[in-house]
Amino acid sequence: MPADVRSIAAVIDWRADLTNYGDLLAEAMAGVDLEIRRAADWLEEQLSLWKKAIRDCEEDVVRAKAELAQRKFPTWDGREPDCTVQEKALRLARARLEHAQEKVETVRRWIGRLPKMIDEMFTGASRRLKSMLEADVPSALAELGRRIASLESYTGLRPDHAPLSATQPTPPAPLPEGRGEKEPEASDSLSSSATPSSPLPSGRGAGGVGSSATSEEKP
Repeated sequence: MPADVRSIAAVIDWRADLTNYGDLLAEAMAGVDLEIRRAADWLEEQLSLWKKAIRDCEEDVVRAKAELAQRKFPTWDGREPDCTVQEKALRLARARLEHAQEKVETVRRWIGRLPKMIDEMFTGASRRLKSMLEADVPSALAELGRRIASLESYTGLRPDHAPLSATQPTPPAPLPEGRGEKEPEASDSLSSSATPSSPLPSGRGAGGVGSSATSEEKP
């Protein structure tokens, strides 16, 4: 089926828009890949931080236990001292340790879950989109380039299909109605005025003059 192309400029603009679309799509895909790597790196950083927090909390627990043990020694009069502050400090240290351990387990779960989620929700669609970007878009751009070249060569062979040029002469404007009928009258009047009128009376030519002269010579 022949294509009904009415504007080569529109096809050229279409090819330019497709090129811009390919560039923007490539940038978007690169941005998504970068964000995925950032998320994985962030999880690894969080795992390292919470592991360090566990070590610090374990040290706090050991220190709190030692303080509590020292506080439990009876006084010189045999009374047991008040250990409320040391016991509270030990409870807080243990709570912080448990919190850090829970965070480590949460981060580890996310480290194992994130690749599966990426494969299920992103990898398949991303591969299809990248395939289109790497194969289909360049092929379409090349085909459009060939079509544009063919159309431009066709317009060069068929000037009647080429766009109008601004240097073409404009046709003369039509004369107003009735203006052409008066021009012959003007020419007739000019020709009649150009012909000199005779000084002799009407109806009397050279023959008339001679006859009058002959009659005057006769007695």
